[in-house]
Amino acid sequence: MEIAREIYLEKLKKSIGNGMAKVITGPRRCGKSYLLFTIFRNYLKQSGVDDDHIIELKLDDTRNASYRSALRFAEYFRNRRKEDGSRYFFLIDEIQYVLPIRNPDIPDQEITFYDALNEFLHYGDTEVFVTGSNSRLLSSDIATEFRGRGWQVDMRPLTFSEFLQTKDDKSNLLTLWDEYWRFGGLPDAVLAPDEESKIAYLRSTFNVIYLRDIIDRYHLRKDTAIGDVVKVLASSVGSPMSFNKIASTFQSAEKTTISPATVKLYVGYMEDAFLVSRAQPDTIKGRKFIGAPAKYYFDDLGIRYAATGFKGNDQEPHYMENIIYNELISRGYLVSTGKLNVNERSGGRQENRQYEIDFVCEKGGERIYIQSAFYIPDADKMAQEKRPLLLVKDSFRKVLISKYFSGTMFDNNGILQVGLFDFLTKPKLLSK
Repeated sequence: MEIAREIYLEKLKKSIGNGMAKVITGPRRCGKSYLLFTIFRNYLKQSGVDDDHIIELKLDDTRNASYRSALRFAEYFRNRRKEDGSRYFFLIDEIQYVLPIRNPDIPDQEITFYDALNEFLHYGDTEVFVTGSNSRLLSSDIATEFRGRGWQVDMRPLTFSEFLQTKDDKSNLLTLWDEYWRFGGLPDAVLAPDEESKIAYLRSTFNVIYLRDIIDRYHLRKDTAIGDVVKVLASSVGSPMSFNKIASTFQSAEKTTISPATVKLYVGYMEDAFLVSRAQPDTIKGRKFIGAPAKYYFDDLGIRYAATGFKGNDQEPHYMENIIYNELISRGYLVSTGKLNVNERSGGRQENRQYEIDFVCEKGGERIYIQSAFYIPDADKMAQEKRPLLLVKDSFRKVLISKYFSGTMFDNNGILQVGLFDFLTKPKLLSK
């Protein structure tokens, strides 16, 4: 079954002719290779591009290991391109496998894959598309190493809407929701025929593809420690987590000593591997809370489930919050968590109280404040959830998302109440 991934295909189509190297980043097994070598390649063929003008190289294939040298990598494409006046498309998978090599003419200088890709761009008739699975290797370097000629597509596991595309019967959204928040949106997990197969796939993917890759890449000796750090984060989704707090958890629960500095290092490795994402707290006025605990969300809930050993499915409100976060990221928002310090009068005296807004979302000058409320049984709970939103005195949209609410409705204060499934399946719903 083909999952269209239309959002990403449209981004690739629109990028043709922009003179930049198109870099598709994202978690392992989220579908980057399929997008590039099947969906996008089919589009090129249907558009009339000849086979010999689509040059492919999958660098994670051991048969192509010799091309992991930056010089041999450049030669591979240089020798296959002809000066015939037609446009070429270079499709390259897992670019991070290409290693730098010493310049044979200048011994103290390295030649990297960035140099090769910049060479391809200089041809003028070549469109360069690459995938990569290491955020530090690519994301932080695109602007500098490509000298302003790198264009990034951040790909994610299947959203809930994309997940629904794989289902013939969509009548029972609650049942499908239960499957989604447990087993996530990695395409092969979604398409696995039964729960046993899903668990087997996720276990293998987490242990071999994610965890082992981190251990090998960073030459970690205590390979069990990082797995334990992942487990702590997987059991605390949506909770502010400081490195000191995680280290203390090890001492009390795991009976293991690990320093906050090591925890910080390990969590950084997880972010680089697209295992978790960090939502940093800031004030509503836009000032960052220096040193304040961040929240960590998993890029895929199925991998989160595997990280716990398939235990602890008793925090659905937090998993719902994680999915809302991922949905917002997939829609192109910059997402942080909001903090409000308010002086309030209580018991005849002034007190400073802190309120939290789950998500502050920004894109193109637009800002949206979002509260995630799993269940709102009465008026008191409703007032509690709306209170932080009402304390924000600007004119940007305020939204309350609840699982057990259907449709959309504005209250008298202009707060938009949205049902979870409406939010997840109607991406334009938040726009004014």
